[in-house]
Amino acid sequence: MIKKTIGIIALFAAAYGVFWITSKRHELRNFPGIISSFYSKEMCSCLFVAGQTEEFCNNYARQWVPIQGSPVVDRERKTVRVTGLFRTNEAVYTGEKTGCVLRSGD
Repeated sequence: MIKKTIGIIALFAAAYGVFWITSKRHELRNFPGIISSFYSKEMCSCLFVAGQTEEFCNNYARQWVPIQGSPVVDRERKTVRVTGLFRTNEAVYTGEKTGCVLRSGD
């Protein structure tokens, strides 16, 4: 009786999991791009708006999902390029009033 009850609960849990993933597929598809977007934007703002060091900004922008490699900082163009979960995004400093903005990823 207990095994049958546990089996039924497991079946309902699996069915709910499939339903949830299906209903959230759009959000789940966008998740990988959020990692590199957030990291590049925060690091760009930290470097070019707040004027902090690269080491400080790297620690400030770090997340629990690691990025691939190191952020690519171009001080001449004032950009930060980051790859995380196989998606690359770049943030660029556009000026004193607007700060850093994201460019389209690949």
